[in-house]
Amino acid sequence: MEDEKDIKPEFIETLKKSLSDNIFVKLTLGKYRGKEDGPENIYVTPVKLKNEVKYSFRYKHKTKDLYKNFEAPDALSEIKNELGKNFLNGALFTTQNDIIIEYNKRRIPRTYSRKPSFRRVEVKEHNRIKTRYIDSKETYLNLLGITNAKGEVRGEKYDKFRQIDKFIEILSSLYNESSLADKKEFSVTDFGSGKSYLTFALYDYFNSRLGVRTTVNGVEQRKDLVELSNKIAADCGFKDLKFTETAITEYKGKTSDIVIALHACDTTTDDAISKAIKMKAEVIVLAPCCQKYVRKQVNIPQDLNSIFKHGILEEHLSSFITDGLRALVLDSYGYSTKVFEFISGEHTSKNIMITAVKGEYSEDNYLNKVLEIEKLKSKFGLKDFYLDTLLTKTS
Repeated sequence: MEDEKDIKPEFIETLKKSLSDNIFVKLTLGKYRGKEDGPENIYVTPVKLKNEVKYSFRYKHKTKDLYKNFEAPDALSEIKNELGKNFLNGALFTTQNDIIIEYNKRRIPRTYSRKPSFRRVEVKEHNRIKTRYIDSKETYLNLLGITNAKGEVRGEKYDKFRQIDKFIEILSSLYNESSLADKKEFSVTDFGSGKSYLTFALYDYFNSRLGVRTTVNGVEQRKDLVELSNKIAADCGFKDLKFTETAITEYKGKTSDIVIALHACDTTTDDAISKAIKMKAEVIVLAPCCQKYVRKQVNIPQDLNSIFKHGILEEHLSSFITDGLRALVLDSYGYSTKVFEFISGEHTSKNIMITAVKGEYSEDNYLNKVLEIEKLKSKFGLKDFYLDTLLTKTS
C-alpha cells in the first residue's frame, strides 16, 4: 500500500516544478474536513501583480469568498499545510497533464494522472481592483484597515471593498436622480456610522471625485469608534467630515440633504426614517436588519396560514411586511421608493436596501397611501408598526 510520506512530497515537488517551468494552470483543494467555519474549497491561480507573477488563493466559503495572494514559496507552503490535513483531495492542472491526489478515511493518499484539461497558461493582470467609484490608493482606506501601505486591498477585506464601491455606485445614481445634482453643495447624515467605511467613501467621492462641497456628519453611539473616525478624518484633511457621539433619537441636527442608515437594528431604522422625513432629506438610503417589532404582534390571516405556519417563513414574512410598510410611508410623503437586494451573494451576504428620492408631495397621494397602510395593518392584526407612531406624535 502506498504511504503518504512517499506520495505527498512527490506531489508537492511536481507542483513546485510546474511553477518554475511555467506550466502551472491552476490547483483545486477539495473534500474539506477541517473546522466547521472553514472554506469548502481553495482555488489557486496565477496572477500578475505589477509585472510580477504571484498566486491568488480563493477560499470559498458557503456565503462568501476570501482572497489572498502569495509568492511561490509561500504558496507551496500553504498548499502543503492544507493538503492531507484539512483537505483530502487535490487536483493540479498543468499544460502537460492533470495530477490528482486523494486521501481515504484513514488519511492514506493515492495519486493518478490524466490528459491535460488545459493547453495553455493564462495569467490574469491584477495590479489592483479596478473600480469606477473608489480608489484603493486613497489614504483613508489604509487607515481604516482595508488596504496595506501600498494601496493593495487586504485579502480578508475584498468583500468589504466591493461592498463600499457598490454602495457609492448606488448613491451616485440616486444623487443624479435627485434635485441635488444641480446644487453646488449639500449635506449628508449617516446614522449608525459604525466603523465609517462608507462614510469616508461617500465624503471622498463627492468632495474629491465630483468636486461638490459635501458636509458629512456620522452619528454613532460608541465613543471609541467616534474618536477613531474623527482622528482619521483629521489625518486625511477631511475638514467637513465630523462624527458625533449620540443616539439617533437624540441627534440635534435640523436638516440634511441625504440621510443614510445602514444595518440599523430593528426599530432604529424607523427612528432614522422619521428623522430623515423631518429633516426634509432629498435622498434616503436604508439597509434594515433584525426586524423584530412586527414579528411580535403579526397575526397570519387564515387563508395564508397553511403557507406561513412555519416559523422561519413567518419571520421572513414579518420582515417583508415591515419593509413594505416603511416603503409605503416614504411613498406617502412624496418619495420615489425602491426596495431591492444590495450586493450579490458572491461576495457578501445579501441585504435588503430601501432607497427614496424626494418628489412632489400630494395630499391625495398621502391619504391613499395611509389607507393602504391601514388595510395592511388590519389584515395582519397590527396595532402599529412603530414608524407610524413616531410620525403621528409629531405630525
